[in-house]
Amino acid sequence: MRINTLENSIAEHQPLPDKIANFVREAIIVGKLKAGEKISEAKLADELHISRTPIREAIRMLESEGFVSIIPRRGTIVSEFSLEDLYEYFQIKACIEGFAAGGVAEALGERELNKLRRLNEEEARAVKEGDFTQFLRVHDEFHQTFLQKTPNRKLLGLIQHMGYHIRRLEKVFFDHPEVFIACSNTHKDLISAFEARDGHQAREIVERNILHIAENLKRYGSEIMENDKA
Repeated sequence: MRINTLENSIAEHQPLPDKIANFVREAIIVGKLKAGEKISEAKLADELHISRTPIREAIRMLESEGFVSIIPRRGTIVSEFSLEDLYEYFQIKACIEGFAAGGVAEALGERELNKLRRLNEEEARAVKEGDFTQFLRVHDEFHQTFLQKTPNRKLLGLIQHMGYHIRRLEKVFFDHPEVFIACSNTHKDLISAFEARDGHQAREIVERNILHIAENLKRYGSEIMENDKA
C-alpha cells in the first residue's frame, strides 16, 4: 500500500503519529489493506520520507484499537474482523447511544432540531436514489448531531471507536434497502421524541432501532456465509 498522499498533509497541526494512524486505519476500513496483510514500517518510512519512530507510535495506537496485531517474527498484521464482531459492536452501540439520546433530549435547541429534520430528508432522498454510500454518510451526521450534545466525552470516544470498526463491514447491508428505509423512518420518530423533550422515548427508539439492525445483520450475515459456501 502506498500512502504518499499523506505527505501533503504532514505539516498540519495534528501530531504525525495520529495522522499516520488515521490514514492506515482508513485504508483498513475501506479495504485497501486486507485482514491478514502485513504492514511494513520500513516501507511506510521510505514512502513518507520520515523516520520509523512516529510510524511505530501509530502502529501501537492501531494495535490498542484492535486494527492490527503485532506478531513475533511476522511483524504487524491487519487484524481479522468478523460478522460476529460487528454484531457485538451493534449491541454495545445500542446501549450507549440510547443512553446518550435520552440524556440530550432536553438539551437540543431549534438549530439542532432543524438540522436533524434536514438530514432526515436527505436520508429519504438517498434511499429513493439507491445511494447507500450517501445514506451512511448522512446517517452518521444525523447521529453525531445529537451525540455531540452529551457532556460525556468518554462516551463519545467509545462511540467513535466502535464506529471505526463498524465501517469495516457496513456494506453488508447494501443489498437490503429495507434496512435503510426502516432506519430513516425511525429517525422521524426520534425527532418527534426530541421535539417533545421525551428522553425516555428517545432512548427507547435508539436502542430498538440499533438492535433491529443487529438482528438484520445476523440474518443477512448467515445468508452471505451460506452463499459463499455454495
